[in-house]
Amino acid sequence: MRNHALIMMAVALGPVGCGGALTGAEPHPDGGAPHPTRPDALPGPPDVTPIPVPDPACWAGQLPPQAQPILPLSTVAEACAAGAAATAWSFPSTDNAMGDGDARAVIVGRWAACGTALGFPGPAHGGVEFGANGRWRLLAAASTGALAPMTGDGTSGYYYQLETGQLNVMGEGPSGTTYMHVRLAAGVDALRFEQSPASPTAIYARAAPSPLNGNDNLPTVSDGRCSMFGTWDLPANANPPGAPAATFSFDGAGNFVGGPFGSDLCAAHTMYGTYQLSSGWFQLTSNVGLGACHWWFTAGYPAAFTDDCGSVTLTQMWDNCTGGRGYFNQVTMMTRRPQ
Repeated sequence: MRNHALIMMAVALGPVGCGGALTGAEPHPDGGAPHPTRPDALPGPPDVTPIPVPDPACWAGQLPPQAQPILPLSTVAEACAAGAAATAWSFPSTDNAMGDGDARAVIVGRWAACGTALGFPGPAHGGVEFGANGRWRLLAAASTGALAPMTGDGTSGYYYQLETGQLNVMGEGPSGTTYMHVRLAAGVDALRFEQSPASPTAIYARAAPSPLNGNDNLPTVSDGRCSMFGTWDLPANANPPGAPAATFSFDGAGNFVGGPFGSDLCAAHTMYGTYQLSSGWFQLTSNVGLGACHWWFTAGYPAAFTDDCGSVTLTQMWDNCTGGRGYFNQVTMMTRRPQ
């Protein structure tokens, strides 16, 4: 979930004014502008003694360590041949094979398609990469056999590999989800995606992973004018199940942490996850501690920033955690803390 180098790079790139052009991959909005008064319907959190606004790099070390790819023990050709001959396919057992915990470590890395029959959704491709940051992208195969990232519609998004073997695949933006099951042959160098027990299957071979482990496939974190980078306060949520006022901090690589209002997020947090911000849309793409939601329950919100980028209003459009989310389950105004 984390990427120290990319986060530090974003800090070094410097701020971007809310009305100006984006500079680099990880913009810093102008946090020094005055903030509008909250409407009576959305009371602000109580006054507390101000604390320094944390640079998100200070909490990067609190995030769970990223899953590392399993190195292939055979060539792509050997793995494709082994997969074609395999008669037994399964998903490696985990500590909780009946649960929905995060099992991305089983598939993180690059997989080359064996032949022209394709099992992963999207346009024609030569392979697929599952990043340690929970994002996928399609790969094109060169004549040399090398794999290179593809671009364009339908070539990237988010994935959620559960301990049962179920794989949930989402595109960018408020799109639908494709549900599949991952099965591996003995030796775990050959993989196939199954959409049902009787569905046609296609084989993929484990390939040499990228040294960047997918961390060069970042989500968008700006709507083209404003970004979420920095620290924000939001009021208490009276909607069931309810939640007290809180403070959240967002980095430029798509991660966030949160805690009680006014808490020092550099020291500790009680919530964390990943997010994406694009033109008009804010998405929670994973979350832990935001209520009764499972980590892979996503949500999407039209996002309306004020002219100075100092506040953003999020209106719930869809949420896979219906009735269980403690935060953001009503119209929510978040207010940026000045730097």
